[in-house]
Order: sequence, then structure tokens, then C-alpha cells
Amino acid sequence: MKRDDLKKLLGDQIGDDVIDKIMAEHGKDIEKHKADIGTLTTERDALKAQLDQASQQIDSFKTMDIEGVKKSADEWKAKAEQAAKDAEAQVSKLKFDHALEASLTGAKARNAKAVTALLDTELLKMGEDGTISGLKEQLEKIQSEHDYLFVSDVPTPTIVTGGSNRKIMSDPIVEAARKAAGLTVE
Repeated sequence: MKRDDLKKLLGDQIGDDVIDKIMAEHGKDIEKHKADIGTLTTERDALKAQLDQASQQIDSFKTMDIEGVKKSADEWKAKAEQAAKDAEAQVSKLKFDHALEASLTGAKARNAKAVTALLDTELLKMGEDGTISGLKEQLEKIQSEHDYLFVSDVPTPTIVTGGSNRKIMSDPIVEAARKAAGLTVE
């Protein structure tokens, strides 16, 4: 759902601040689902690759002798362990990337990629609860140096046009002041 759709549905019944809160909560749900889908897709692809390798290996076992099979089984076991480690590293990186992007969105970054480029990601560690330690300190430094990368909490000024176009010369106070100063009153 987009902000404009929500405004069309509800019209003037709610203000922009309520719409901002609704969109922020909706965004959190979307990001969580994106992260879940990305994790599951990575796991699925890793398992497909392992299954394909296992199928090829089984086919090659049909033509091997017993000693060759034992040797291949040991090699396959090492490859499977390495593939599992690689898959776990990919999933871990993917979870970290999604948690980092969600944290930057929560910090009101205008462009997550631009802010990520300024971060020292080697100093960041993801906890079991999905929080990233060391991020807050780096974000504070970046916000102080590059505040244009973040949405400001200060509301944008409104420009008011029009008004009472009265002449300042016809103001009674100004006329009294001009008389007192010995100037001509127009």
C-alpha cells in the first residue's frame, strides 16, 4: 500500500503524522517478509546445489569399484561439509544485510546504500535478537557529519502567501511617530 492510496481511502480523516506511523509499521512488516523470503531462497538454492552434486556423485558410484567409492564418499563428505559452511555464511550475510537495511530505515536514512558505504561494517556484529552492535555510534557520527543523508525531524516550513496589503504610511502609530519627529504625514 502506498501513501497516496491511504490518503485516497481515508481522505482528511487522519493527518500526515498518523499516515507516517502507519507506513512505518507497514514497512517493518514488508522488510521482515523480504528477509524471510531471501533467507529461504538462499537455503533452497544451497540445498538444490547439494542435491544436484549428490545425484551426480551417485551416478558416478555405479561405475566405481569399492575402494573408489570409499574414497569418493570421504571426498563427498568433505565437500558437503564445506557446502554447508558456505550456505550458512551466505544466510548469515543475508540476515546481516537485511538487519542493517532495516536499522538504517529505522534511523530515517534517505539512501541506505549511501549510508552503508560510510559505515565500517567490519566493526559491526549482529546479535541473536537481530540487533547490530556498534551501529548506533557510527550512525551518530555519520549524522553529525552528513546530516543531509537522513530525514530531518524538523518539519518543513510552510510558505504563506497573501495577507493584508495595507500601506504602512497610513498606520496611525506611524503617523503619530512621524508628527512627533517633525516629518510630514502623508
